[in-house]
Amino acid sequence: MQTIKIFLGSSIDELREERLFLSDYLLNSVRPIFKRDGVDIEVVKCEDIRTGYRGKSSQEEINDLLRGCDISVFMFKTKAGPVTVREYNVAQELVGTKNHEIYVYCFGVTEEEKEKSLKAFKRKMRQIELYWKTCKDVADLESQFVIGLLDYERHLLGKAKSSAVEQESETEQNVDARFAKYQQNEQAQAQLREEIHKDIDDLLQQTKTVMANEDETIAARIFKVVELYKKADQWANATAYDKEKYSHLLFDHAGFLYDYGLYKDAEAVYLRQIKLAEELYGKEHENTATSYNNIGMVYNEQGDYGKALEYYQKALAIKEKVLGTEHPSTATSYNNIAGVYYAQGDFDKALEYFFKDLAICEKVLGTEHPDTATSYNNIGMVYNEQGDYDKALEYYQKALATKEKVLGTEHPSTATSYNNIGGVYRKQGEYAKALDYYTKAYQIFKKKLGDAHPNTKDVRRSINFVKKALGSND
Repeated sequence: MQTIKIFLGSSIDELREERLFLSDYLLNSVRPIFKRDGVDIEVVKCEDIRTGYRGKSSQEEINDLLRGCDISVFMFKTKAGPVTVREYNVAQELVGTKNHEIYVYCFGVTEEEKEKSLKAFKRKMRQIELYWKTCKDVADLESQFVIGLLDYERHLLGKAKSSAVEQESETEQNVDARFAKYQQNEQAQAQLREEIHKDIDDLLQQTKTVMANEDETIAARIFKVVELYKKADQWANATAYDKEKYSHLLFDHAGFLYDYGLYKDAEAVYLRQIKLAEELYGKEHENTATSYNNIGMVYNEQGDYGKALEYYQKALAIKEKVLGTEHPSTATSYNNIAGVYYAQGDFDKALEYFFKDLAICEKVLGTEHPDTATSYNNIGMVYNEQGDYDKALEYYQKALATKEKVLGTEHPSTATSYNNIGGVYRKQGEYAKALDYYTKAYQIFKKKLGDAHPNTKDVRRSINFVKKALGSND
């Protein structure tokens, strides 16, 4: 995996909070996206200097860190401290000796607020024909920097096409201008509102097509969609957009963020969507329960099991009251709660809720339904963790029988069941049986997912293990 190392420079005291916000954004929101393209991100800050004297000054250590970076970002507000200027000079030297890029941002303040040091630094940059970009706040800085970062990533991967985020058509520019006019001219707002609401609908339609553009990097496509959702959100919030449609907008936005692993961002949007859902439908409505359930999924993915349970239980209480205790959606809530208990290692509680889920699935969906197979599998998974291998095999076999009948003998999910059963036999020391099931799983994974897929690789390693245990040199 290739790595982009980013140095963040600014006045330690004046912009410390902004620097830390930018660092968190890059590591928590940007990094997971870039990893989908096989590109990692590392962030270096002056805080990374370890305490203790080792023969170098702190400034020298910072300079050494900077020299190992690919990109340097310098932020200014009212002053240009001597340490930051020295760091900038080091970065400027790197531009001529390696593929190093510099981004300079100044937070918007009046000329009167700028100190002499900053004005002098600005004059210096003009002389070398390098200018900074002005930003309103750290969120604005983040949006601007992402465009440059996507450009860097594109060249790193050998992509020649311009970034999806930079491509703004004339139509999009006209749409932006319409919203700007709406903000500036109160008298025209009533006339413009309807047009802007159509613009919002168009933006939301674009979110459904951007990801299909395989000429772009995945990171560029994801950021394009995120920017579309942000713009639609801003306009909807400012123009009295239909509340129910706005709720759907937030719901889809949060869902997109969740699907691409941006859990912190998804959490923030879901919390706003929940507030709107409660206002629209009340706290005992199926739609509100769905919102509670989804943010529970976000907390679960983040390992915040306390909050995950809190929202899963809220969703369950509504479903039991509104839909009843034998509804498939209620079963889903039982399953989600069981999953949290399983992750916490509370296997008795996990079994309690998995069996509640199974009872509904068997009664309402029948024993030959994929969801019922999943319930069998989950119960087998708990018994396997408890070391009750006979029970684990019993339920894994039930899951397999259903999958073979409903999904077929060459479905990846069927292969997962073969793999699970092989794992139990391996733990029991029955290596010949384990090899038989592992081999079935491997043949399906290889055919359906390919040699490079993690599932195929994992089961191949398991096969190698049991073959060694059986004394086979094959």
